[in-house]
Amino acid sequence: MESEKLTRLGFTNLEAKVYITLLRLGEAQAGLISKKAETNRTTTYQVLEKLLEKGLVTYTVQSNRKVFRPSQPKKIVEFLVEQEIRAKDLLPELNSIYKEPKEKEDFNIYKGKKGIISILQDILNCKKYIAFGSSGRFIEIMKHDFINFQKRKKELKISSRIILSESSKRTEQVKLAYSKFKYIPEEYSAPTTTFVYGNYIAIMVWSEVPIATVMCSKEIAKSYLSYFELLWKTAKK
Repeated sequence: MESEKLTRLGFTNLEAKVYITLLRLGEAQAGLISKKAETNRTTTYQVLEKLLEKGLVTYTVQSNRKVFRPSQPKKIVEFLVEQEIRAKDLLPELNSIYKEPKEKEDFNIYKGKKGIISILQDILNCKKYIAFGSSGRFIEIMKHDFINFQKRKKELKISSRIILSESSKRTEQVKLAYSKFKYIPEEYSAPTTTFVYGNYIAIMVWSEVPIATVMCSKEIAKSYLSYFELLWKTAKK
């Protein structure tokens, strides 16, 4: 679980695994770290070097051998702050070479939880959105990312209206969501979830590895919104 959380902060799977192992050991040579982490010894050395560069690991030399120690976990925050500062410093240069695309219909496909999180972050930049479709799978697949999304919505006072099937009324998704809900009969529910925010339409398929198609089109978004409003009038509270 700890390793999974670290990967969301930019760690690779191996970096997270080795770092967590070293935290538990306190200090150790690469061989023992490799054994406990169940990773290839050569790979473990390479990962430790990367963690050293990030300031998350230190070492001392004892009997001509390196003994590695983890830095205090707060160093992770310091590292991320430093990365943010570097990114902001780089933005003017990147913006100077960025060519704004002409307004046109755009189409992108996102795969995996990180892709879905990216879409959710875009939604948080809007003052409101609507959604309709499958129920339960959003929270089942995204888990605490769903909860974090709802918390941020509440903090940012983003309004949302959502249409789900009648069987969803007492689900965790409804209880935890910061939204207005209406319900339609089960036979009219869809196997996907569709979000409309601004000029964007995101259609999410909640498979084990979620996939989303995102379209950017003022006309198509308007069409989906009209369809939603029709459903909203007939749906029940």
